[in-house]
Amino acid sequence: MIIIKQYKNIIISIGILFYMLNVNAQDVHFSQFNETPQLLNPGATGVYNGYIRGIVNYKNQWMAMGNEFNTMAASFDIPMFDYNERKAHLGAGLNFFSDKAGDSKFGLTQVNLCLAGIIPVSKESKFSMGLSIGGAQQKADLNSAVWANQYTGQGFDPTINSGETTTSTAFFYADLGAGIYYEYNNSKSTLDRNENKRFAFGVAYYHLNQPKQKYFSVEEKLYGKLVVNVNGHFDKTGSKISILPSAIYFMQGPNMEITAGCAVRYRIKNGTKITGFYSESGIALGVHYRLNDAIIPQLYYQVKDFSIGISYDLNISSYKQASKLNGGIEVSLKYHILKGALFKRKNML
Repeated sequence: MIIIKQYKNIIISIGILFYMLNVNAQDVHFSQFNETPQLLNPGATGVYNGYIRGIVNYKNQWMAMGNEFNTMAASFDIPMFDYNERKAHLGAGLNFFSDKAGDSKFGLTQVNLCLAGIIPVSKESKFSMGLSIGGAQQKADLNSAVWANQYTGQGFDPTINSGETTTSTAFFYADLGAGIYYEYNNSKSTLDRNENKRFAFGVAYYHLNQPKQKYFSVEEKLYGKLVVNVNGHFDKTGSKISILPSAIYFMQGPNMEITAGCAVRYRIKNGTKITGFYSESGIALGVHYRLNDAIIPQLYYQVKDFSIGISYDLNISSYKQASKLNGGIEVSLKYHILKGALFKRKNML
């Protein structure tokens, strides 16, 4: 029993490692995937009805294994030269993410620059093509790790020489991605309120250059990743209720992931259209399902130019005996100046 207790954390760690590699191995992504547009598709950069958009995301995952995963991301994007929305223009953005786990802080840090060409194809729809160019660092610090020869029979003694000559490792690589994105927006604005009828669809492919991953003497190429996503916002005419469906599909090497769900939004307050003194506010509650992995309840609240999202992954996979349904909590914070008031652009200039 003593030996089992001593090795409990190691067994859990090895188990989750094999689970990730063999079942759900994917790049960094979030359960609130609609709040990470540039991570899903560089073609979505600058494709929104506004002037400025900034988003911060945080996720804490796999707390049951003791040394959980911590993932942070931030993005900023703007439409450029869109003075006439019926003419082609650009979208530009920058995004960052960092993912670390375990005693060794093994993880990835990456910065990407995104640029999209946006082409209106009709009064209600637009098509865009985007490119993502980034640099990444994979890093691990093994100074806090313990090794088999440090086990004394009663526990691990980190003062015993492990015999390992390398206690830290890091490597850099360049990364390329591209995507296409389509949005249909038949939203109408009156002096009383906005009425949104919007639908978007995107396809992207990341790691076009197949960057090399090097761990000590092992070197492999990173699998390319296909991302297909769809989302919508449909206001019910004459009501304060909106329906927000969304779904996403990932395929990377032999692994794939599907997440789909829907949220219902209630409009608390309409925004003013003339003065722009206050913007629309609302609250949304929904749930998504990640195939064979998790049920994800979500809550969103918007007030003025800010919105916050909170979700939690309830793990229902084969790992649930160890996780006890614990997956991870996730928070997003978004600042977005939308095109609501007629004179808001004048106030910004």
